[in-house]
Amino acid sequence: MAAAQHQPPTYLETFHGSGVDRSMQYRQLGQTDLCTSYLGFGASSLGSVFRATDDAEACRVVQVALKRGINYIDTAPWYGHGKSEEVLGKALRDIPREVFYIATKVGRYNPNPAEMFDFSYNRTMASVGGSLERLGLSYVDLIQAHDVEFAPSVDVVINETLPALQKIKESGKARFIGESSYH
Repeated sequence: MAAAQHQPPTYLETFHGSGVDRSMQYRQLGQTDLCTSYLGFGASSLGSVFRATDDAEACRVVQVALKRGINYIDTAPWYGHGKSEEVLGKALRDIPREVFYIATKVGRYNPNPAEMFDFSYNRTMASVGGSLERLGLSYVDLIQAHDVEFAPSVDVVINETLPALQKIKESGKARFIGESSYH
């Protein structure tokens, strides 16, 4: 889908009203049916990753961003040891689910380098349950394996992470699955 300046499928008159920035552009995300804003909301800062943040202020920022037309939010349990997802869950509590797409990740968790990554099947399955609970949602639009180049081997990703993500998708807890990396 080429860039468009139309109202995306996430536009909801009763939520957005006249608050949407009409210059916001949207495009199809990869091979999904998600029509996402060019400008997404990276929620790592909600986890006080860069500096201490105020949860109430953070919630207001999320709400304003959504009202202005941003419809894609990215988070991960890695961001602030789940705090990003917790604060985001508070911010989204009173937002209609159909006005945003949300992506989270699995595989990267602990700041201790020896325990930072876990791409095992069981940890992947448990991670998604924890993310959904913190976010207060029954599903995410996209779940990604986080920084797969740090997995102990490609075999773990192929034989454990990806089958777990596929099962998560089949269960309806994620609409789409993918991977993220620095490459």
